Amino acid sequence: MKNLNFQDLLLLVFLFSLAFGCQQGDQSEEPKKTSSAELKDQIKTQVDSLYSVYEKFGYDWIDFYDNEFTAIYPNSPVKVNSRDSLKAQWDGIYEKFTVKLVERGEPTIIESEDMAISYNSFNEIFIDKKTNDTVKNVGTYIVAWKRQADDSWKIVFETLHNN
Repeated sequence: MKNLNFQDLLLLVFLFSLAFGCQQGDQSEEPKKTSSAELKDQIKTQVDSLYSVYEKFGYDWIDFYDNEFTAIYPNSPVKVNSRDSLKAQWDGIYEKFTVKLVERGEPTIIESEDMAISYNSFNEIFIDKKTNDTVKNVGTYIVAWKRQADDSWKIVFETLHNN
């Protein structure tokens, strides 16, 4: 075996250091997780924003929905809706009724890193524009939120239970 001179030894140490350093650099860091409290705050902010827009009874609240979402409504089959079909549905409602949100409960939130469920009570009335007859709509609103690529949250599922 040949004796290593000082330059060969330095070259060998350099090559080992380079190889070890490259291996360390290839290990990708785990993405930073969002805390449970922070996720709940994000979703609560979305729910509060949704209701503040909904109370104006225009159509801007529809922007909280993903382009396609699954919906289960009472006495209806499960179906995939689009924002356009939701707007068309509410065109008919707003044409016939004045809608008023009387109150809503604080949301309960079940969160994960990229999905969350929120549910809360609601109490609203629909007033027939021709007859002034009132229909009371009280129940629980259940929504699944999905984190989007831009870190925003959109509704991908909704259902409600009327009392």
